Amino acid sequence: MSDPVFDLPRERELARQKRPPSLSLLRRRDLRLLFCAVATSELGDSLNYIALMWLALDRGGALGVVAVRLADSLPAFFFGLHGGIAADRWSRRRLMVGADLVRCATLVPVAIAGLSGSLPLWALIAAAFALEAATSYFAPAYGATIPAVVDRQNVPQANALVHATAHALAIAGWALAAVLLAFLPVSTFFAVDAATFLVSALLIARLRVGAGRAVAETAPRLREGLEALRPRRALWLAVAVFAAAMTVTTGSWIAGVPTFVRDTLHRGPGGFSIVMIGFALGAIAVGAMLARIRVRAKARASMLAWLLYLPAYGLIALTSSLPLLVVAAVGTGAGETISYVLLNSAAQEEVPDAVLGCSA
Repeated sequence: MSDPVFDLPRERELARQKRPPSLSLLRRRDLRLLFCAVATSELGDSLNYIALMWLALDRGGALGVVAVRLADSLPAFFFGLHGGIAADRWSRRRLMVGADLVRCATLVPVAIAGLSGSLPLWALIAAAFALEAATSYFAPAYGATIPAVVDRQNVPQANALVHATAHALAIAGWALAAVLLAFLPVSTFFAVDAATFLVSALLIARLRVGAGRAVAETAPRLREGLEALRPRRALWLAVAVFAAAMTVTTGSWIAGVPTFVRDTLHRGPGGFSIVMIGFALGAIAVGAMLARIRVRAKARASMLAWLLYLPAYGLIALTSSLPLLVVAAVGTGAGETISYVLLNSAAQEEVPDAVLGCSA
């Protein structure tokens, strides 16, 4: 009997014969450029995350972290839908380059203010809002570009490869942060992240795909993107579950974990970096797994993945040690990554390219 989520081994073997190994996809020039761009900015983002969260905690306590997190969440509601429409209406390459340049320009004054010792909480809040607003345009354009770069049958492998590598680099960034904080002020990380966004923009500017308009004639409207999801019940339900779960879990994680590390475990930003390394390890493990196996019911599996958060959050509630908190972080990283990769792969495989940005 066939597993409702995973194929039988024989079917997986047939799938492997048809699809190239994940790493061989990097022989494609455009994927290689996109891969290097995302990897570079992810390394900078890992440092920026430590700086942003810790300075928010230092300037405003737990409420400061909540304020920054709220500023980081609102752009998805204000600009997310328009970002999807823009990805289907305009050049996806230019949209990604523009978003990277905006993020670079946002971080430069933040770095200068931080290094000069005059970085207030409101500036962190404004920066978080601007960074996520730009990401609201970058993410749909990036997601809609992947199928054109690797062909739709290779989308799951490409997503898993990029996601696992990004988290591997995040580990490197958080480990590096734990070391550099002994010698450098935390605001230095903002300058590093600004530089990585500039490098990412230069790499994406060299892409051959996504240079022209996504469609030749009439650009799709949001209604058409939603209509593309309507007959795909499992997919739109998975999108709704993902949005709700991310809002709840990331809000509690970002506001609660830094405070827990500081006030309960009595650790500094280096301890927070170690916890985030655990999160990334979970993401890497499942990313490597997803690159090797074929998941049939991707949308359903993406919803089931959130169940991994139950034992992880239970462990956080009971623990009073850093090692056990890292173990819990591994579980949350695994759950979020499975859901994210499978949901994106399902959309990229099922939704027509002309409205992929609107539906993403």
